Amino acid sequence: MGRTGSDPGTARRSSNPPGAARAADGNLRPLGRSGCQIETTPDRLWEALTSPAFISRYFGGGGPRSDWTPGAPIEWKVSADGEFHDWGQRVLEAEPGKRLSYTWHNYEREVAELFGWSDEKLAELRKEPISKITFEIEPAGGATVKLTVTHEGLAAGSEMIKGVSEGWPEILSNLKTLLESGETLPLG
Repeated sequence: MGRTGSDPGTARRSSNPPGAARAADGNLRPLGRSGCQIETTPDRLWEALTSPAFISRYFGGGGPRSDWTPGAPIEWKVSADGEFHDWGQRVLEAEPGKRLSYTWHNYEREVAELFGWSDEKLAELRKEPISKITFEIEPAGGATVKLTVTHEGLAAGSEMIKGVSEGWPEILSNLKTLLESGETLPLG
């Protein structure tokens, strides 16, 4: 799910603390950004981001599904043998081969069960704000595509920012490996 903090070069030139971006109103908004170059095509990467069969391979059997049109719901399952659940996420933008953006879920019962959280911990975590994830796909020359993942609207110091900071790098590494080799990495 993306490391917290802006690009190291940007962080040195900016007055913003790591893990934050300044919004138009001047307030800081936590931001996670991660990116990589992948030997694939924009269309193949789009398929990898939107096809449930493809997603389940690099998301450890779980992941999202939708018809990926603006306003459409996104359903999630947390494991290969799990059921899909509507956690209130919606597609915000969908431009095949270029850009996909959607609201990111808050914590739900299925996630709490996965991590063994109590009802009290789940209730506390559900107070965290809903965030937004954006995938940008750009040709990078030759047979390479640049994928940039931006996760914004995360509360500073939140459990969600910790989770996505650990999760996105693992997921993106697995996605890259799958697209380039046809195999996946074992997820930790």
